[in-house]
Amino acid sequence: MKGEDLITARKRLTAALLLCAVGIGIAGLQCGLETRYYHITSTKIPVGKQLRLAMLSDLHSYQYGTDQQPIINRLQQAQPDLILLCGDIVDDKQPWTGAERLLEQITALAPCYYVSGNHEYWYHDPEAIFNRIRSFGVTVLENEHRALIINQIPCTICGVEDPASYGDRLSRSYGNAETYHDALAQFDDLPQDTVNILLAHRPEYMESYAVHPFDLALCGHAHGGQWRIPVLLNGLIAPNQGFFPQYAGGAYQIGNMTGIVGRGLVRDWKPRFFNPPEIVVVDITSQ
Repeated sequence: MKGEDLITARKRLTAALLLCAVGIGIAGLQCGLETRYYHITSTKIPVGKQLRLAMLSDLHSYQYGTDQQPIINRLQQAQPDLILLCGDIVDDKQPWTGAERLLEQITALAPCYYVSGNHEYWYHDPEAIFNRIRSFGVTVLENEHRALIINQIPCTICGVEDPASYGDRLSRSYGNAETYHDALAQFDDLPQDTVNILLAHRPEYMESYAVHPFDLALCGHAHGGQWRIPVLLNGLIAPNQGFFPQYAGGAYQIGNMTGIVGRGLVRDWKPRFFNPPEIVVVDITSQ
């Protein structure tokens, strides 16, 4: 090949690679709201019965469209038996309007249960947030559990407060891990014949959750690792896990417990790359 032809070929290859990179970049940034479905089985579910859970996390008071209608529409389509909120629905810096528009509507769809994230405790008066959440008919679980029967299925919904609730409660403080483990220990006497579901904000404690008698742990906080490369990289960076987080988003089997980490709902100044905000729906059926 002549020198001029070689230069032309290289220019064409460079242009093609640049176009591919731009195309991938545009595709990666087009991250609309999704509903992600998971299916797990349990011997505790009677044959022919099903429990459907919807989990929301990390809204950070962000508002979708008019009155959160895209989220409400997806929840209506899913028809969950319970709606479970795993922290940071309300933000400590942003106006609460987006969270309020969501919370005031979802209790009409299914019973709702809420556990704290770190941002509620970074607000100067976290109890004001929790009281506002309760005013919409949402149950806030503060190291508590509730025994329920849904579709003739006995289940126990447990909620552990975020570690930021312990210690100095200063903004940007993530709290005390030792006290957090003590709080988890109170769930060791859960019934063995019910579906035991833990609501927690922090996925980095997933192995600790599996030590206790939970069948399912639902978490948020990681925001999906912010940037993903499908197949190759599940997440680039997450709070409290650093780079290449182990629990960025998805389902994880640890012993007898399934852990599911939602990628959150917020869209803010940090771009999501191949990491769409999501509503998590979990179907639990008989084994």
